[in-house]
Amino acid sequence: MSGIEQKFRIFSKRCTEDYLIRYANKGLYKRSLKDLDNGVSVQYTWNEASVNCQLTDGTHCTLENTLDHWECSCPADNICKHILISILYYQREHQTEDTFNQGEEASSAELEPASGMVMESRFRWMVESDLAPLIKSYSSSLIEEVLFRLRYPEQIEVTEDSLLTVRLVKQELEVSFTEEASLAKALCKVKQTVGNMAKLEALLRYRMQQGLDDTEAISGRVHDAKFSLQTVRECRSMLAGLLNTGLARLPQSYMAQLETLAIAAHSGHLPDVERGLRGIQGELQMFFNRHVRFSMQSMLDRVSKLYLALQVLEQEKVSVFKQSQLIGSFRSKYYAVPALHLYGLGADAWETRSGYRGITYYFYCFDDAEIYTYSDVRAVYYEDNQFSYTEHYGSFTPWQSNLTFRQFAGEEVQFRSVKVNEEHRLSSGEGAKLTLLPRTGVEEVNLGKFMQDIPSVLAEDARSFELFSVPQERLAMIKVTRVVEHRFDKQSQDLILTMESDHGETLDLTLSYSTEWETMIKRLESGYGAGTLEDFYAFVRIKQQRIYPISFLKGPTVISLKLDTGYGRTGRVGRL
Repeated sequence: MSGIEQKFRIFSKRCTEDYLIRYANKGLYKRSLKDLDNGVSVQYTWNEASVNCQLTDGTHCTLENTLDHWECSCPADNICKHILISILYYQREHQTEDTFNQGEEASSAELEPASGMVMESRFRWMVESDLAPLIKSYSSSLIEEVLFRLRYPEQIEVTEDSLLTVRLVKQELEVSFTEEASLAKALCKVKQTVGNMAKLEALLRYRMQQGLDDTEAISGRVHDAKFSLQTVRECRSMLAGLLNTGLARLPQSYMAQLETLAIAAHSGHLPDVERGLRGIQGELQMFFNRHVRFSMQSMLDRVSKLYLALQVLEQEKVSVFKQSQLIGSFRSKYYAVPALHLYGLGADAWETRSGYRGITYYFYCFDDAEIYTYSDVRAVYYEDNQFSYTEHYGSFTPWQSNLTFRQFAGEEVQFRSVKVNEEHRLSSGEGAKLTLLPRTGVEEVNLGKFMQDIPSVLAEDARSFELFSVPQERLAMIKVTRVVEHRFDKQSQDLILTMESDHGETLDLTLSYSTEWETMIKRLESGYGAGTLEDFYAFVRIKQQRIYPISFLKGPTVISLKLDTGYGRTGRVGRL
């Protein structure tokens, strides 16, 4: 028996029904069996590295000991029935001989030691192989997207027979791996980029199930940590000077130095350093202006975090992955996730000093216990540009033509194939499918770490920060018994709502005055709705030792304070 014939015989044994159906399809497999039953036969001619197969129907095929390389005289672009017939006919011809040989092997195995009966799994490569050669053909963007998807829980089902099949349950995708250590040889019904991504995700999730974490190992293929080390040194030196000099003796010319270094950080590929410098610049401007909302604690937090990040970057002792976390990115990347189950927490309207207006919608995600947002933002620093909160709040969402943002803010929804970024922001891009679900009462929802009582909210002001994490807003849900007082502070131009818990603890919520929210302030100040509120939940933002309410919730109802109290509202989400 020639070398290629021996290899082809081993290969044909592995071509089980399941294997061939996954490579082709069930209909093609059945047609091949039918043609064999109707008398089609095959003549084999063995070459050095291939076999020529002449079918009695006049078709000619060339095969190797793999289905990755084949030729057929028929015009089919994909694997055809003639290829399957060539393999299945060979199996039938040698079935009796193989059965006899297997009987002999079984008899001799009884005489061998017990240790010889143990057979290692043919798929050990999926756990033991080095990932680098396996992902060599994958682009950095595709690997990055797969790593992002791994953050979300996904149940897998593993079946091992002639192939090892990993089923991604939520995505309803199956990937079957052969015993050869190659992702290219894996089988998936979905083709091209999506299929390649599914193969890598299935492999990595299988390895995770076996206790392996490959995030750090392959992060070097994804993250670009090129930056200006000189700019890092200059920024750290300047911040060290700030700490030594102190704010009281700091000249106003320091603002110009911050601006110069922020520009240098931009050109030095240090986006998060640039943002940090501009944040310090904004705090310092409030200090020089003796602004009532200047916070020394906020200033120290900004300086300390940026200084430590610069020190770590300068030492160059951390991995490329962690360096990239400190560097950040100029533009946020969005990736499709299979599914998100979201619970609406309300909406908040805002305007920045740099000339942007927008509405941010908040949702709690049951899948990963995090807060997700969607923001509708417009630049209004040009004279002709305007942003009407009422108009945008009442407009229709991009995912359902009959669902307004006003309704969206208080719904429970299921997204399919929606794109999100590292900061858990939702994209309005095409492809996402939105389904409305019956809304659960807020009292029955487990909000995890976001559900806090009044003492924990007040005690967390001095919390520490983490360098290697995405900065997030500090948000909390607080159970409130009643509003005990509402007053307007003319000096700070703030409306203060004093809340009381069932234990008698009190908490002040701050709503800053502006002409845009004059109606809301007057209504709340006069006790509109607030005086009768009892046993509800307040969804709040904590910033610079102040607590700003976003919405009040009770049962299935949500009322976004600025947008609903200020402009009125109809429908299920109305007065509590």
